[in-house]
Amino acid sequence: METVQSTLNLPQSVEQSAIRDRDGWPMSVAEFLSGDHLNRADVVLTRKNGDLRSWLIQWATRGSFSHAALVFLVPHEEKGFNNTFVIESASNGVDLKNLATYLNDKRQVVGIKRLKGSWFDERAQSLVRGRMLNSIQSSYSYATMLRLGWAFFNELAFGIKARIWGARSAIQGRRRRTLQPPNAFICSGLVQMGFLNAVAEQVAMGYLLPQRVGQVVFQEDVARFLPRDWSQFSDAEQYEIMWDFVTGFQDVLEAVTPEDLAASSQLEWAFVVRDCLVHKVTSPEHARKLLAEEPA
Repeated sequence: METVQSTLNLPQSVEQSAIRDRDGWPMSVAEFLSGDHLNRADVVLTRKNGDLRSWLIQWATRGSFSHAALVFLVPHEEKGFNNTFVIESASNGVDLKNLATYLNDKRQVVGIKRLKGSWFDERAQSLVRGRMLNSIQSSYSYATMLRLGWAFFNELAFGIKARIWGARSAIQGRRRRTLQPPNAFICSGLVQMGFLNAVAEQVAMGYLLPQRVGQVVFQEDVARFLPRDWSQFSDAEQYEIMWDFVTGFQDVLEAVTPEDLAASSQLEWAFVVRDCLVHKVTSPEHARKLLAEEPA
C-alpha cells in the first residue's frame, strides 16, 4: 500500500532468430508460454500480415498495429489452467481468447508491453482485469472506428484536438461521478479504460496516490492536461483533479488506438513475437528493429 503523500537462403529475420543468446532467446512459443515470462495485465498488440482488415485499421490509425488485448490469466499464477488467456474487444464483443492463437500464427506480429513501476502490484493487476471483465457483455464500437478513419481521411488527427478541448471545458461541471463501463469499445479503448478505472478506484480506496492516474493515460496529448507537479495542490485538490480528469476525458480515452499503446512511454516493451519465435526486448530501439518488416 502506498503512503498517501546464414548460410541458408532464408529471410534475414528467420536466419537471425535461429541463433539463441546465452539466456535462450529467441525461444519457441511453447517454451515461452510454459514459463513465467508473462504477467497478468501485460498489454498485447498485434497485426496480421496480408490481412486486409488489419491493414485498414493500421491505415486508419496511422499505426503499426491493428489490435490490442490484455493478458488475463497466466498458468504460473493460476492453479488448474494450462493456457494463457487474453481479454479483448473484437467484432463479436468483449471476450476471452487463448493467447497461443495469436503467437502460433506465422502471419501475426505480436508486441507485448507492460506497465512500469513496482506500485503496479498483484492487487492492481487483478483490479484492471476485473474492470475489463465487467465489460464482458459490451459490444464492439464500429462507429468509433469509422469516426477514427474519417478523422484521419480529413487530416484531423482523429479529431483529438477538438475532442480534448471540448472535454476540457466539460470537466468543470462534472464532479465525482460513479464510473460505469461504457457500452461499446474499440479494442485498445477497452485496455485503456481498464487501467484508468482500476487506478481511479484504488485512489478512491486510499491505496494509491492521485498522480498515479497519469501513469495509466496512454494518449500523450491527453496526459498533458494533468499536472506535472502534483505537490502544489492539497490532498483534496489532487483527488478532485484526478476525478474530474477521469470522468471528463473518459469519452476521449475510449478512442485510444493500438498505436497510442505502442507509442506510450508509460508501457515498457517486453517481448516481440515474429515467425512464431519470441524475442526478449532490451530497449525501444530493439523493439522497433524487431517490428520492422525487414529487421537490419
